Formats: sequence, structure tokens, C-alpha cells
Amino acid sequence: MVVEMVALALCALLVGTLTRRTVARRAEARTAAAAGGAVTAVPCQARWRQGVRRRFFGYGKLRTGADGTGAVFAAPLRGAVALPVGGRVVARGSWRPGMQVLEYRAPDGRRIDFQVYDAEAARAARLLGADGPAVS
Repeated sequence: MVVEMVALALCALLVGTLTRRTVARRAEARTAAAAGGAVTAVPCQARWRQGVRRRFFGYGKLRTGADGTGAVFAAPLRGAVALPVGGRVVARGSWRPGMQVLEYRAPDGRRIDFQVYDAEAARAARLLGADGPAVS
């Protein structure tokens, strides 16, 4: 019984480590592609704190707007949501290893939290219209 528990714990540790490395490698590749001029969306999880979608959280991608300014959050099977330009971004740690939460405060007072990979936090903050995440 104890040997089985130790074996399961070691397997879980190995799988977690491999998953984090794979995710980090993909995030770095997207960041490098974006630095090279390619338009690359940032995968994230969004949670609306106020407004119509207050109870919605979901996985999707942050990308630039159709006119090249602002940000748009697009989730599968849902309509894309244009985010207001000129908000403020504050970064804080996430309970998930290798991730950060970007708290986006829109000029109209709405708050949207985006959970992004560490390697893509600065790029996501730039998409949201801030110079870089301010660490709280």
C-alpha cells in the first residue's frame, strides 16, 4: 500500500514537471514568434468580475482587435468580446505553478481577470493596453 502511494506520487510529480516544461516551451515559442512580427494570440482563462458575463469564466485567446488596436477575448463557441482600451493591469501570482493572474481594470470600472503563463504575461499586458504588468 505504501509502495503504491509512493509510486503514484512519483508519477504525478513526473507528469506535472513534464507538463509545465512543455507549456513553458510553447509559451516561449509563441513569444519568439510575436517578437519576429507574427501575430500570435495569447491563450488564457478569463473571469469577469462585473458586468453581463459576471459569472462566466472560460478558456480562450487574447488577440489584437480587427483594426490593430485594443484587445479581443475570443472563446470557443462564444462570440468575441472587445475589451475597452486604456485600462490598468496588475499582476499577481496564481495558485497554478508557472502562471500569473492579470487583473485588468477597464476605464469604466469593470474588472476582468486573465490567467496567463508566466512567459506571456508581459505580452498579454501589452495587448490589454498597458506597458507591462505591475506586480502587486
